[in-house]
Amino acid sequence: MMPSAEICRRARVARDMRFDGRFVVAVVTTGVFCRPTCPARMPREENARYLPTPAAALEQGFRPCRRCRPHAAPSLPEWTLGCETVLRALRLIEDGFLAERTTGDLAASLGIGTRQLTRLFVKELGATPAAFARSRRLLLARRLVEETTLRITDVVTSAGYGSLRRFNEEFRRAFEAPPSALRSAANTRRTDTANSKQAQVKQEGITLRLVLREPYRTQWVFPFLKVRAIRCLESVSANVYRRRLASGAYTSVEHEGVDYEGVEDKGNSRALRVAIPAEAIGETATVLARVRRLFDLTADPAAIDEHLVKQPQLAALVKAAPGIRVPGVWDAFEGVVRAVLGQQVSVARATVLAERLCERFGEGEGTFPSAATLASADVAAIGMPGGRGRAISEIARRVVAEGDGWLRDATTLRSTFAEIRGVGPWTTEYAAMRVSADADAFPDSDWGVWKVLGVKGKEARCWAEACRPWRAYATMHLWNSRSAP
Repeated sequence: MMPSAEICRRARVARDMRFDGRFVVAVVTTGVFCRPTCPARMPREENARYLPTPAAALEQGFRPCRRCRPHAAPSLPEWTLGCETVLRALRLIEDGFLAERTTGDLAASLGIGTRQLTRLFVKELGATPAAFARSRRLLLARRLVEETTLRITDVVTSAGYGSLRRFNEEFRRAFEAPPSALRSAANTRRTDTANSKQAQVKQEGITLRLVLREPYRTQWVFPFLKVRAIRCLESVSANVYRRRLASGAYTSVEHEGVDYEGVEDKGNSRALRVAIPAEAIGETATVLARVRRLFDLTADPAAIDEHLVKQPQLAALVKAAPGIRVPGVWDAFEGVVRAVLGQQVSVARATVLAERLCERFGEGEGTFPSAATLASADVAAIGMPGGRGRAISEIARRVVAEGDGWLRDATTLRSTFAEIRGVGPWTTEYAAMRVSADADAFPDSDWGVWKVLGVKGKEARCWAEACRPWRAYATMHLWNSRSAP
């Protein structure tokens, strides 16, 4: 939930970095809204309005501050949302659900009425689902206008607009200026240099920064992804993650301020640089959403570590490795398939099986098999037990029939997996943790957890009760303690 007005006031006065992204400060005298950490002259309290999201501020007619750029702030921490339905809806919106469908369709997919969903959104986020999706497009468009030299027509496509006219109307109404007025002098000058920059962007793509909440344990996230990387799809070296897209080009994600020995530079380590190739510029919103999910950018490490450090068996681990995240997955279906492949085998063996799956059933070089392909495939032919192969095919059939939205809801994922033979409890909790982003998932039968705790099953669950609602992060600390020097 949004902090109280008094807490917001104190955070604003102190310019407390911990609240960056938790709320915005709208100033009635200037008509702008800022981060609580904005370095500009502080408004008087009677002129400040505290709103939960940029979407709420935009809906009330406020414009983003050009100095602190609240539209580039860290993502809202998911744990602050008091409603699971709103969280599920937000994840669907992030995946572009409302790009071509209505709020009624969104509500139906969640099993509730449109009015109820709208009420929940206004209560939690201060804006309707449609307004939230609209603000997401607008703020991404503004970033592309200000941070890149993309042509406006490319900005329109990248931000998810269907027409240039609609884009211009919404942009002018929200920011009271045309896109050209918000571009930096270097991007708006009509010179040969600018033209060459334009050509370079067209050829090489764009780079955007995603701001992080510190601390961020790169020494955990990148090695975690590296040992699980499928060679034809991914590669990880030092602090750079590369992923092959549908176009065949690669997007890369680099953590700033980390050298190749993994030593963090605290003065410049608060962002991920996401390089999007020219062939995928139209997928910018989707790529950014996948990066946020993969690198767990909606976590609030300060709150999580503050809670877990109180547990005696975790205190030393948390202090030694603050800011550990739960890495997500690039694609939900790919993630659950790989979870089943990893059941009762080592990480190395699971990765080999995933590579074989791509080689045998992938639809072209460097592609992961589609649900439609695996629904009728003999998956066990890659060298795994028949029961597990049939389980993957059953999951694929359900995705073909129902879509993959249910994979992102931990409750639905657990109930569905319970009906599928060949899927064990470890696989269910692992998938809930990484695919559904359930911060409280806990694989109590995991061998690594058992080795560190010395107990498993019921005893492990009893131990983990004190770690709620962040048992998944406790699991990561236990795993990290086995791999750390």
